Amino acid sequence: MTGLQGDVTITRDPWGIPVVQASSAHDVFFAQGYAQAEDRLGQLEYDRRRAYGRWAEVVGPSALGFDAFTRRCGLHAVAQREFETLTPDAQLPLLAYAAGVNAYLESDAPLPPDLRAVGITPARWEPWDCCAIFLVRHVVFASWQLKLWRGRLAVALGPERVVRLGREAPFEVPLIVPPGDWWRPSPRDPSDLAAVAAASSVLVESANGSNAWALSGARTASGKPVVAGDPHRLIEAPGVYYQCRLSCPDFDAAGLAFVGIPGFPHFAQTDRVAWCVTNANGDYQDLYVERFRSGGAEYETANGWRAPTRRVEVVDVHGEDAVEIECFDTRHGPIVFGDPARGCAVALRATSLVEPSSGLSVIEPMLRARDIDGLDAVMRAWVDPVNNFVTADVDGNIGYRTVGHIPVRTPANAWGPVPGWTDEHEWQGIVPFDEMPRVRNPGDGLVVTANQRIVGDEYAHFLSLDYASPDRARRLHTRLDDLWNADATAMAAVHRDRRSLPADVWVDRFGRLQPRDDHERAALDVLASWNREMDADSAGAAVYAVVRDAVGQVLAHNPELASLRAPIEGEPTGTFQPLQLRLWPLLTGLLATDDGALLPEGRTWDDVLATALSDGVGVLRTALGEDVSAWRWGALHRCAPLHPLSGPRSDVAAGLDPPASEMGGDADTVFNAAHPAGFGFGVTGSSVARYVFDLADRSRSRWVVPLGSSGDPGSPHFADQQSAWVAGELLPISTPATAGASVTRLSASQR
Repeated sequence: MTGLQGDVTITRDPWGIPVVQASSAHDVFFAQGYAQAEDRLGQLEYDRRRAYGRWAEVVGPSALGFDAFTRRCGLHAVAQREFETLTPDAQLPLLAYAAGVNAYLESDAPLPPDLRAVGITPARWEPWDCCAIFLVRHVVFASWQLKLWRGRLAVALGPERVVRLGREAPFEVPLIVPPGDWWRPSPRDPSDLAAVAAASSVLVESANGSNAWALSGARTASGKPVVAGDPHRLIEAPGVYYQCRLSCPDFDAAGLAFVGIPGFPHFAQTDRVAWCVTNANGDYQDLYVERFRSGGAEYETANGWRAPTRRVEVVDVHGEDAVEIECFDTRHGPIVFGDPARGCAVALRATSLVEPSSGLSVIEPMLRARDIDGLDAVMRAWVDPVNNFVTADVDGNIGYRTVGHIPVRTPANAWGPVPGWTDEHEWQGIVPFDEMPRVRNPGDGLVVTANQRIVGDEYAHFLSLDYASPDRARRLHTRLDDLWNADATAMAAVHRDRRSLPADVWVDRFGRLQPRDDHERAALDVLASWNREMDADSAGAAVYAVVRDAVGQVLAHNPELASLRAPIEGEPTGTFQPLQLRLWPLLTGLLATDDGALLPEGRTWDDVLATALSDGVGVLRTALGEDVSAWRWGALHRCAPLHPLSGPRSDVAAGLDPPASEMGGDADTVFNAAHPAGFGFGVTGSSVARYVFDLADRSRSRWVVPLGSSGDPGSPHFADQQSAWVAGELLPISTPATAGASVTRLSASQR
């Protein structure tokens, strides 16, 4: 087979997960590409087209906004440049993977049903396509959306109120570094928002977690470390992660791969080490408001006017005429929103767009690492996203490091868009790797990361303004601080934790209300006796979630927030978060402190809550009937991921969507299952994998993903892990000896 150096065996386990055996690292990555193409060819094509701004060719105008965004970012050129600047050794996994995908494309295998439905035969896979897929998965992953929102909020409400809304929590937060320390939020300085408000005003006038933890051998039944966790992303069909095992003389690793990328940059276990990540919420993306003149011919800098680099991209649109997208690049990066011809637009400056990323150079060195110090050294090359990197090795060590590039610049950059016409907000280098937070073998034998604040105020560098609510981290500490003799079963029980800490604040306040009728009285009685567990069969969980959602609906009608209900010009609908969704994480802290920063004029929290109770009970009666005791959270909270063709191409998408499943949990619980606040209660984001890596005995390691290994609805492995995933159960990780009888043999002599 062209591109293969020796013979390869791909054995499928009972869940269709490939176990690859090869005589070289090159052939392992080749086989990984071949197997992913066999299982996920439609997903590979979808992600590549999204990266290159070509999805509208397939589904029509609904994809035009995001296609225009990626064209403006120039992701195709960025991906090629990134690959070309990798060292020859770092290019090898990408070259081998691409050769494997192409070998499958050249085989006689039929196209999967989604590609057949739209008449697409994929072009050859290029090695830089791997870089492009990683870029498009993360260009909307970090902070720029929050900064855009906060800049608009500063114009609507003023800096002082925005600072109050930016408070992380009304209580102490468990830090990651040093483990065991807690941090109490202090008031922030609204003066940092002055430049943001000014820049955003110019813009207005012209026109969105994971858990991971490690326990040392002192805390486990085996005497060796255990690493566990679950990444949280949007739920997709098929899922973003792909399980496989890669074995050759140089390494033997089981991990969760990104479809389209070789190796396991995020989660894996070898015979010596294990690693996993969560989003560190590092601040590595900035927005600059640029002032233009002469129809976009020039933009203002501190040293005078300068001509932007301009190009025109043509986007083909299914069923409609092609659209021309004029793209501008400034000294700060590509213009992503706004219209320079109208005198103002927004540039995105991100570490992966400023210079070629070396991040994917870690793929093979990670697999060869022998201990946590070796893994730590490898990650010097990592650029973005900025991650919490948790590690363990068979020698009994556990560790943590914040990895990735974080620029040094003014505090204003962290809050929102800043003026691009001065030099006051330029980047001044990168925080040195050796000064990033790190822990090695903490005294209490525990590392917990759940997207919470990493370090306290004494740390020398600024890492981020925006962290997730600490509720999941607090709950993980409750479960893990006193846990001893832990094993995979105990870790799976932690994964399943559905206790909502924010519910304590809400239920207490709802309990003070006077019901207006028997249904409201019954709903309040249900809340009063509720155990605060977001179980699928819980009436209390249903009342809590729906009435809390109604609070956001009430506050979203505040006239002061009217300008925030729609995206700005050029912002893709796929990246814009509606106002109700933005309000959801803010409200618990405001309610706990009786802060009226978002209340409409003349209203109090009590009357807002009373209105929401009435509205929410009405929603529940309509959806679930008159019997309050029969209401169930799972009846509303269903996981029903849609294939990318569903909706925009419903004419051909029949049969591509997986079956729906009821779920417990919500956005605040360790068992994560978020809904789109204000727009229904179906699950849109959740754990896209769960895993436990036992460093004492890999046969005791476990994992699970939503749906299954195949993207073909006709495959028995399309959704055969779904029931285990919904229940919070884990499946064994197969070895070559236990994988099963389904075997594919690839040979260099095949033609």
